[in-house]
Amino acid sequence: MVERAPTEKPGVSFVVPVYNKAPWLEDVLSRIAAQRGDFARQYVFVDDGSTDESLTILRDVTRDWPDTVVETQANAGSAVATNVGIALADRAYVKFVDADDLLHADATRILMAALEADGAACLAFGRAERFTDRAALDLDGALSPPPARRVDRALRRAMANSLFNPTQFMARRAALVAVGGCDERIVFSQEYALTMRLARRWPLLRLDAPVAYLPDAVAGRLSNNEGRQLQRVTHSLAYFLRDYPDTPWRLKQYAAKRMAYRAWKYLHRTERPFWLFHPVFWRQARAWLPILGDHADFIARCGRVFETADDRVAGHRVG
Repeated sequence: MVERAPTEKPGVSFVVPVYNKAPWLEDVLSRIAAQRGDFARQYVFVDDGSTDESLTILRDVTRDWPDTVVETQANAGSAVATNVGIALADRAYVKFVDADDLLHADATRILMAALEADGAACLAFGRAERFTDRAALDLDGALSPPPARRVDRALRRAMANSLFNPTQFMARRAALVAVGGCDERIVFSQEYALTMRLARRWPLLRLDAPVAYLPDAVAGRLSNNEGRQLQRVTHSLAYFLRDYPDTPWRLKQYAAKRMAYRAWKYLHRTERPFWLFHPVFWRQARAWLPILGDHADFIARCGRVFETADDRVAGHRVG
């Protein structure tokens, strides 16, 4: 059971970090405004130092919205911006939205219903669908609440892959605060580390319903760079294991094996080295045996495969 803070108000806080999303922002805001359901709402937007018209659009479109906060900060990354949004949220539930994704009109309603029906779960998430043609989407058709299913072995699943993007899930604010929010050492890809922190303590709920729609072509999207994304994931996992040394050994071993294999697979695909003489190959082979030392250090070494020359010069800031 997630204990609710006495200062929390009922309802949902929409938390939206924004950085240079002007081309998509008006449509994103229209879908937040279109959310159906009988619940109180708060809107929290954190502009992370945008250099385009994002802040102007935010202020213009939401000028007459009730209970709205538009916060600004120097560019610090999505993890920091998300944590600022969590701190400003004052409702029992937090609905995250990426500022280039679209919500189905019933997304918030069905995610909140799932959490209210299961007092032990810390978050609920639905499916995301990618699109190329905005006009072809049916974002307002009735979406019947599907059964909510517990995610088996939630921490193992969260370690293995990112289970969702921010627009797909809703969380209890009390749980977000209890785990300290996102790991700000990972400047981007904030949901991966946050999910592990949450899954370590509480169950997760999965709904088989399309709640989020993600545009296929977004210039500059961080996930477009596979090497960078794998670097962030690997460092997130290493930090997590250092922060929580009581993580069961079998999960540490599983994580080390998976990260070592990912590193070798990436290197083999991008550079095609001769395997017999490459230390990364032998590292992934070593991971099949029990690792008696520090799993976090082993995983961090795997992450070096994804570093560029600029990373090595700049130091260990995972962007």
